[in-house]
Amino acid sequence: MDIKEWFPEFQVSAETDTELQSYFFQLPEVRQITGSRSWLVLGRKGMGKTAIYEHLKVSPSHSLDGFETICVNFRDYPWPAHQLYKDSLAGELSAYQKSWRYLFFVKAISKLVEIKEQNSEKLSKELKWAKEYIEKIYGNPDPSLTEVIFSKIARIKKIGGPGVDVEDLSFDVGEVSFDDVADDKNLQSKLRSNAFTLLGYFESIYKANCGSIKILIALDQLDENWLQGEIEEYSKVLINLVNTCRSISLDPQLSGHLKVVPFLRTDIYHSLRFNDKNKLLQDSAVVISWDTESLDNMFFERVKKFAPIEFGIDKDKKSGNLFEFTYARQGTPAIKYITRRSFFRPRDIIVYFNKIRDCHEKNKSGLYSSSELYEADRDASASVYNEIIDEWSNQFPEIESLLSVLQTIKVETFSYRDFTEKHAAEFSNVPEGDRRKHIEFLFDNSIVGQKKQGRWEYVCSAPNLKMNIEQEFRTHHALKYRLHLIESRPNQAV
Repeated sequence: MDIKEWFPEFQVSAETDTELQSYFFQLPEVRQITGSRSWLVLGRKGMGKTAIYEHLKVSPSHSLDGFETICVNFRDYPWPAHQLYKDSLAGELSAYQKSWRYLFFVKAISKLVEIKEQNSEKLSKELKWAKEYIEKIYGNPDPSLTEVIFSKIARIKKIGGPGVDVEDLSFDVGEVSFDDVADDKNLQSKLRSNAFTLLGYFESIYKANCGSIKILIALDQLDENWLQGEIEEYSKVLINLVNTCRSISLDPQLSGHLKVVPFLRTDIYHSLRFNDKNKLLQDSAVVISWDTESLDNMFFERVKKFAPIEFGIDKDKKSGNLFEFTYARQGTPAIKYITRRSFFRPRDIIVYFNKIRDCHEKNKSGLYSSSELYEADRDASASVYNEIIDEWSNQFPEIESLLSVLQTIKVETFSYRDFTEKHAAEFSNVPEGDRRKHIEFLFDNSIVGQKKQGRWEYVCSAPNLKMNIEQEFRTHHALKYRLHLIESRPNQAV
């Protein structure tokens, strides 16, 4: 049986891969999220943040250290609407914190009620009140992000606390839209006043009624739908989010009962400016990282899932089971050949194997050949290039021009002087400080690397690598074919 008949092409995005959980590779980061005090997940785009998020979404609580999960996706989140909840009387680093807490405690109370009802537990008088308020205000016992933000809350005349009959809750006539509130300062004031009044009630009710129940709120795709020109303001929103999650983690009444876990791109986190950022990184962050062995294990789970019984898997070979050869060029196993042409991200590996499959022709062995491994290199290189553009086009719009600089250098290995000459042609009248920042950006994101102990290394495989402007650089091999680079000029040493 030929390999194409039983081994499929895989979805690259975790959220669209309906089979993901059947071959999900259990990362140690999952145990850190649920079994430690850590509450922030960081990773570069394509590192598997969404795969972990999807795993948390479907896993039973007994496999997550007892946590019940609420998974909130911000792909379609109306970021401008969040600004309507900005507390103008608060400082910059706390202006959005109440609005985040409001969102979290609406979701947490909804989940708490759901869990208790599923367990046939009698709701306290306070929880009954909260349940009725949620259903009437948001129109849903488990309101979505949009329902929370665009609820009738700006039209509520007065909010009575627990003990006040929900029938006494009255609304002004009509619904409100984003534009209505954005154009009306009185409505904005009422929106905030009502939301934050509810926050106070919901938070105290949660603390008094959570008992032994543990809830984890996971937040994914927080970098989606950012509008160019609004990034500075969105960054303030995220700083407030991080500080809110930290304050919840430090609250002794919530510790062990509520954990809010944002999944953030590493570069976005590093771009934020607030006190104790590095301390928080050390104390509370889970940073996703991979090496050749863990990537091999990750892909082997897929092999085990789809290999027919008669195939006869060799557990020691792992993903090597897919190839008719043991070693590629220079005695390199196939998986190592592939990871050297990646940024050590699961997405890169999945794409490369998909490209090998595209190249495959039926043969006697029924497996992938070495020529197919090499042929896939070209298409995989184009894919990596496109991923870089997609990753950085919003936060760093100069990225395409910087890749053009590397392409016009024409060779993989180059000096800073080479870079300076081609950079000046692409970026006119740019000061030296900005040119240095550009090469540092390329270096920090593994697009270029340098030699360490006689071997070309990149930050993705050697996180402690430090840039030396006096040493030669090398464009990552993953980009070689897409940028049409040659190894070296005739008079240049390899």
